[in-house]
Amino acid sequence: MNRKNSEQPFAESRNPKIDMRQLRHAVIAADFGSFRQAADACRIKQSTLSRSIRQLEHRVGATIFERSTAGIRPTSAGRDFLRMARSILEQIDVLVTTTRASGRGDTGGLAIGFCTSLTAGNLRASILDFKQRFPQIALATVERSRTHLATALRNGLLDILIVAGNLPHADCKQMPLWSERILVVLP
Repeated sequence: MNRKNSEQPFAESRNPKIDMRQLRHAVIAADFGSFRQAADACRIKQSTLSRSIRQLEHRVGATIFERSTAGIRPTSAGRDFLRMARSILEQIDVLVTTTRASGRGDTGGLAIGFCTSLTAGNLRASILDFKQRFPQIALATVERSRTHLATALRNGLLDILIVAGNLPHADCKQMPLWSERILVVLP
């Protein structure tokens, strides 16, 4: 027996390759207490759901359900398995929901750097407006010198840098945020 063949069963037992669909089938079956009702809820054949759960039981190496003519009931090992399966499925659902929202820009965080001279007026009003329109986005503001802010932007510590005048780096994208009238007043 060569070394590669002797390691294969061990690798499979450590990584049973459980399909998320199988987890969902098991959880739904436990909720209904019936493979038939669970299959109806999943809009699949009962034989398909039953086969999916048998494969799952084979892969985890334990019986998850006691089967009878009255329906199904989780075994002791099955109760533990189903508790963890529910947790995993909930985490995956949160992962997908959060990622979709983040991809749309609806959640996440934004770090904005600006110089002290810009703290009043339009910047303050713009930040307050942003917080009201997007309350689910954590906003961090950093007020430092122009040199420190430029370094933070270059190192990825800031997402946006708001500065007056020239851009600190030639390789950065820029756009005008607003324009203000600046007046010189003489007596």
